[in-house]
Amino acid sequence: MNQDTIRQRFEDYLQFERRYSAHTVSNYLSDLRQFETFCDDQYDGVALTAVSHQHVRSWVVALLGKKLGSTSVRRKLSSLSHLFKWMRRNELISHNPLQKVHLPKIPDRLPKSLPEEAIHQLWNSFSTEKSEDYGSLRDQAILGLLYGSGLRRSELIALKWSDVDVSRGAIRVLGKGSKYRQVPLSKKVVKLLTLLKECYKLQEDLTMNVHVILTDNGKPCYPKFVYNRVVEMMSMVTTSDKRSPHTLRHSMATHLMDHGAELNAVKELLGHSSLAATQIYTHNSISRLKDVYKQAHPSSHHLK
Repeated sequence: MNQDTIRQRFEDYLQFERRYSAHTVSNYLSDLRQFETFCDDQYDGVALTAVSHQHVRSWVVALLGKKLGSTSVRRKLSSLSHLFKWMRRNELISHNPLQKVHLPKIPDRLPKSLPEEAIHQLWNSFSTEKSEDYGSLRDQAILGLLYGSGLRRSELIALKWSDVDVSRGAIRVLGKGSKYRQVPLSKKVVKLLTLLKECYKLQEDLTMNVHVILTDNGKPCYPKFVYNRVVEMMSMVTTSDKRSPHTLRHSMATHLMDHGAELNAVKELLGHSSLAATQIYTHNSISRLKDVYKQAHPSSHHLK
């Protein structure tokens, strides 16, 4: 089987069997092309069926030499891992060359979050008099869904009015792996979405298939648009360089943990596939627990 056929069949596997998003499939194929280009340049071309762990190790060294972060390198190796596991199952190779490749270590970095006071300040920065201003309502909805419901940016972009159930105060979210989950809405966000929907109706006919978040031109939004809107809003309350849609999602999870939310509940809200991904927020909340301990535990005043 030639390289082009392997690549095409692997793409079909990712898209139709694993049902990965178009963005994820594109990233995997991009990583694969980068690896193939490296092999062409350094080894005069190596067939994917003949790749060894030495070839992969050399690529890792080259990537790290270009100052690429450990997290990015690990993601690229994950793409190759998916490829070689698929090739092994289809008997295109006898062993997986990634088995002898050590992943570069990544530093323990806790997700950055905003203080609760900053979130309240951000909410209060919106004028209640702009109830018919679509742009203002839309931006508040972005904030309310990213922080209030902990959506990922891709989930926010994909959200349609057919996914919004105002009567139940909940939304249906299409998450990673094409899995749906139900996420509750606060009363404030329900009211906000109701106003946004009415505002949109004034501009043009609304069908339930329309996306909830649109650009100023009434088009479906895109990742950079959401990022820019969030950065602009967050700039009003923080000078931190960690200003992104994911920061709002991290903030929501951290604040829930700070207030005693059960770990499994936070996992379900965030759409994590395992508790391992959610447990990182317990590290964020430990500082809060220490403060509570110092203030409330009798022994904390005597056992110093």
